[in-house]
Amino acid sequence: MPRMPRGSAVVIIAILGIVIVAAISFNSFAPRSSPSGNSPGGNPPGGNPPPVIGPQCRGTAACFTDAVTHIVDGDTLDVGSTRIRLTLVNSPEVGQPGYAEAKEFTNRTCPVGTQALVDEDDGQTGGSYGRMVALVYCQGTNLNGELLRSGNAVLVPDFCAVSEFADDAWTGCP
Repeated sequence: MPRMPRGSAVVIIAILGIVIVAAISFNSFAPRSSPSGNSPGGNPPGGNPPPVIGPQCRGTAACFTDAVTHIVDGDTLDVGSTRIRLTLVNSPEVGQPGYAEAKEFTNRTCPVGTQALVDEDDGQTGGSYGRMVALVYCQGTNLNGELLRSGNAVLVPDFCAVSEFADDAWTGCP
Protein backbone atom coordinates (compact mmCIF):
# COMPACT_ATOMS: atom_id res chain seq x y z
CA MET A 1 0.00 0.00 0.00
CA PRO A 2 1.48 3.37 -0.97
CA ARG A 3 2.24 5.79 1.83
CA MET A 4 0.32 9.13 2.01
CA PRO A 5 2.54 12.21 2.11
CA ARG A 6 2.76 13.67 5.62
CA GLY A 7 1.24 17.04 4.56
CA SER A 8 -1.89 15.33 3.22
CA ALA A 9 -2.45 13.49 6.51
CA VAL A 10 -2.27 16.77 8.45
CA VAL A 11 -4.83 18.38 6.11
CA ILE A 12 -7.22 15.42 6.47
CA ILE A 13 -6.91 15.47 10.28
CA ALA A 14 -7.54 19.23 10.32
CA ILE A 15 -10.66 18.84 8.13
CA LEU A 16 -11.98 16.04 10.34
CA GLY A 17 -11.39 18.24 13.39
CA ILE A 18 -13.33 21.11 11.83
CA VAL A 19 -16.22 18.80 10.90
CA ILE A 20 -16.37 17.41 14.47
CA VAL A 21 -16.30 20.89 16.05
CA ALA A 22 -19.01 22.08 13.63
CA ALA A 23 -21.21 19.06 14.44
CA ILE A 24 -20.85 19.65 18.20
CA SER A 25 -21.62 23.36 17.80
CA PHE A 26 -24.66 22.70 15.65
CA ASN A 27 -26.01 20.17 18.15
CA SER A 28 -25.50 22.62 21.03
CA PHE A 29 -27.63 25.31 19.39
CA ALA A 30 -30.26 23.15 17.68
CA PRO A 31 -33.82 23.19 19.12
CA ARG A 32 -34.39 20.57 21.78
CA SER A 33 -37.37 18.30 22.17
CA SER A 34 -39.30 17.79 25.35
CA PRO A 35 -39.46 14.25 26.78
CA SER A 36 -42.75 13.79 24.88
CA GLY A 37 -40.97 14.57 21.61
CA ASN A 38 -42.62 17.96 21.15
CA SER A 39 -40.48 21.00 20.66
CA PRO A 40 -40.71 23.44 23.57
CA GLY A 41 -43.37 26.11 23.19
CA GLY A 42 -44.78 24.51 20.07
CA ASN A 43 -47.52 22.14 19.10
CA PRO A 44 -46.76 18.73 17.68
CA PRO A 45 -47.11 18.65 13.89
CA GLY A 46 -50.79 18.16 13.06
CA GLY A 47 -51.66 17.79 16.73
CA ASN A 48 -53.49 19.73 19.39
CA PRO A 49 -51.71 22.11 21.75
CA PRO A 50 -50.66 20.64 25.08
CA PRO A 51 -53.18 21.18 27.91
CA VAL A 52 -52.79 24.41 29.88
CA ILE A 53 -52.09 23.83 33.54
CA GLY A 54 -53.47 26.77 35.52
CA PRO A 55 -53.63 30.40 34.50
CA GLN A 56 -50.97 31.87 32.25
CA CYS A 57 -50.07 35.41 31.25
CA ARG A 58 -50.61 36.66 27.75
CA GLY A 59 -49.73 39.80 25.85
CA THR A 60 -46.45 41.65 26.13
CA ALA A 61 -46.76 43.68 29.34
CA ALA A 62 -45.29 42.63 32.69
CA CYS A 63 -46.04 39.18 34.03
CA PHE A 64 -44.79 37.84 37.35
CA THR A 65 -45.55 35.62 40.30
CA ASP A 66 -44.90 36.66 43.88
CA ALA A 67 -46.48 36.48 47.32
CA VAL A 68 -49.41 38.67 48.30
CA THR A 69 -48.02 41.03 50.93
CA HIS A 70 -50.95 43.36 51.73
CA ILE A 71 -54.64 43.79 50.95
CA VAL A 72 -55.41 47.51 50.58
CA ASP A 73 -59.11 47.19 49.68
CA GLY A 74 -61.31 45.07 47.43
CA ASP A 75 -59.64 46.11 44.17
CA THR A 76 -56.09 46.96 45.29
CA LEU A 77 -53.43 44.70 46.77
CA ASP A 78 -49.68 44.41 47.01
CA VAL A 79 -47.96 41.48 45.33
CA GLY A 80 -44.33 41.46 46.34
CA SER A 81 -43.35 45.12 46.34
CA THR A 82 -45.76 46.06 43.53
CA ARG A 83 -49.10 47.72 44.22
CA ILE A 84 -51.76 46.29 41.90
CA ARG A 85 -55.02 47.96 40.85
CA LEU A 86 -57.29 45.26 39.46
CA THR A 87 -58.24 45.91 35.85
CA LEU A 88 -61.85 46.54 34.82
CA VAL A 89 -63.31 46.28 38.34
CA ASN A 90 -64.21 48.78 41.01
CA SER A 91 -65.06 47.92 44.60
CA PRO A 92 -66.37 50.28 47.29
CA GLU A 93 -63.89 52.70 48.90
CA VAL A 94 -63.36 53.26 52.64
CA GLY A 95 -66.54 54.59 54.21
CA GLN A 96 -68.80 53.32 51.40
CA PRO A 97 -71.31 50.51 51.90
CA GLY A 98 -69.76 47.17 50.97
CA TYR A 99 -66.14 48.26 51.58
CA ALA A 100 -65.48 45.78 54.41
CA GLU A 101 -67.14 42.92 52.53
CA ALA A 102 -65.15 43.56 49.33
CA LYS A 103 -61.85 43.80 51.22
CA GLU A 104 -62.65 40.59 53.14
CA PHE A 105 -63.56 38.82 49.88
CA THR A 106 -60.19 39.76 48.38
CA ASN A 107 -58.46 38.68 51.60
CA ARG A 108 -60.19 35.28 51.49
CA THR A 109 -59.48 34.78 47.76
CA CYS A 110 -55.88 36.01 47.91
CA PRO A 111 -54.71 35.73 51.53
CA VAL A 112 -51.47 37.43 52.49
CA GLY A 113 -48.62 34.99 51.91
CA THR A 114 -50.19 33.11 49.00
CA GLN A 115 -48.63 33.17 45.54
CA ALA A 116 -50.32 35.38 42.97
CA LEU A 117 -49.87 35.49 39.22
CA VAL A 118 -49.99 39.09 37.97
CA ASP A 119 -50.70 39.79 34.29
CA GLU A 120 -50.39 43.52 33.57
CA ASP A 121 -53.09 44.85 31.25
CA ASP A 122 -51.37 45.60 27.90
CA GLY A 123 -53.88 48.38 27.29
CA GLN A 124 -53.16 50.14 30.59
CA THR A 125 -49.40 49.94 31.09
CA GLY A 126 -49.36 53.56 32.22
CA GLY A 127 -50.85 52.41 35.51
CA SER A 128 -53.20 54.23 37.84
CA TYR A 129 -51.93 56.52 40.61
CA GLY A 130 -48.61 54.67 40.75
CA ARG A 131 -50.25 51.25 40.70
CA MET A 132 -49.89 48.56 38.05
CA VAL A 133 -53.25 47.76 36.42
CA ALA A 134 -53.52 43.99 36.11
CA LEU A 135 -55.46 40.76 36.18
CA VAL A 136 -54.56 38.73 39.28
CA TYR A 137 -54.88 35.00 39.86
CA CYS A 138 -54.58 33.51 43.35
CA GLN A 139 -54.64 29.78 43.89
CA GLY A 140 -55.83 29.42 40.27
CA THR A 141 -58.77 31.81 40.78
CA ASN A 142 -59.29 34.94 38.67
CA LEU A 143 -59.68 37.54 41.46
CA ASN A 144 -61.02 40.23 39.10
CA GLY A 145 -63.73 37.96 37.73
CA GLU A 146 -64.71 36.58 41.12
CA LEU A 147 -65.12 40.08 42.56
CA LEU A 148 -67.56 40.85 39.75
CA ARG A 149 -69.37 37.51 40.00
CA SER A 150 -69.79 37.80 43.77
CA GLY A 151 -71.17 41.34 43.58
CA ASN A 152 -68.27 42.78 45.60
CA ALA A 153 -67.22 44.94 42.62
CA VAL A 154 -68.72 46.40 39.48
CA LEU A 155 -67.40 46.59 35.94
CA VAL A 156 -65.68 49.83 34.90
CA PRO A 157 -66.95 49.96 31.30
CA ASP A 158 -64.87 53.05 30.42
CA PHE A 159 -61.81 50.79 30.13
CA CYS A 160 -63.42 48.06 28.00
CA ALA A 161 -62.23 49.90 24.88
CA VAL A 162 -58.56 49.66 25.91
CA SER A 163 -58.19 46.55 28.08
CA GLU A 164 -56.60 43.46 26.57
CA PHE A 165 -59.04 41.43 28.72
CA ALA A 166 -62.24 43.12 27.45
CA ASP A 167 -63.20 40.12 25.29
CA ASP A 168 -62.92 37.65 28.18
CA ALA A 169 -66.27 36.30 29.34
CA TRP A 170 -65.62 37.19 33.00
CA THR A 171 -65.56 40.94 32.26
CA GLY A 172 -69.07 41.53 30.98
CA CYS A 173 -67.68 44.22 28.66
CA PRO A 174 -70.12 45.09 25.87
